[in-house]
Amino acid sequence: MRILIYLFLGVFCLTFPASSLEIQYLGHSGFFLRFAGGLRVILDPFSSSLGYPPPQEEADLLLSSHEHPDHYNPDFLGKEVVTLAGTTNNGAEWNLFVETLGEVRFFNLPSYHDDQGGKLRGKNTLLVLEGEGMRIVHLGDLGTRLTLEEVKNLGVVSILFLPVGGYYTITPEEAQAMVAQLKPAVVIPMHYRTEVTATWPIAPIEEFLSLVQGFPIHKKGHGIMITKDTLPQQTEIWILEYPKRE
Repeated sequence: MRILIYLFLGVFCLTFPASSLEIQYLGHSGFFLRFAGGLRVILDPFSSSLGYPPPQEEADLLLSSHEHPDHYNPDFLGKEVVTLAGTTNNGAEWNLFVETLGEVRFFNLPSYHDDQGGKLRGKNTLLVLEGEGMRIVHLGDLGTRLTLEEVKNLGVVSILFLPVGGYYTITPEEAQAMVAQLKPAVVIPMHYRTEVTATWPIAPIEEFLSLVQGFPIHKKGHGIMITKDTLPQQTEIWILEYPKRE
């Protein structure tokens, strides 16, 4: 049934005119991606109770690193959409997949939500999407340092969605070390304290930014358009703005 749904989506996705990848920040760890072939993907759709504004975009696929409600919401768009989560049983078990939809290949890799083998917060997965000649990696709620084997499996990273707030995930210091470890072209911070999550015990983005002053840091607004040819040659930190409620 999954394959039939994907074939349906592959036929009826509208073609996006520009030969580039569009990325919009939805808040927390949620992102909207539109590939040049028209495929629209939302990464880590969150519960409406979080407080971020509802998305304005439609999507063909919802892709979650794990099932915790701030990363997994099958009803994110208010209608049925193909949804894949990297875990089952509320994070107790991994749900690993390798799929291709149109010209985009996506898969996930097992990881943990904490530094005690999942005993505290369960399992997490690293989401990897390959399209437009780029490799996009979303680390979900990664709670521990990457092993050398995990770094090898992630390969050459074009765009890295990196949790930087600590407490539930890796600390700002561990996030800094991960930038040096993976050497992505672009780092987009996520999962940090904002006005919406002001009561959460996670750090604001400034703590991470204070540690990565050796890299160019750019504010990019709500969304970006990027191609393989416009990726920076050296690692840069790009800050995206989440939409504000009117």
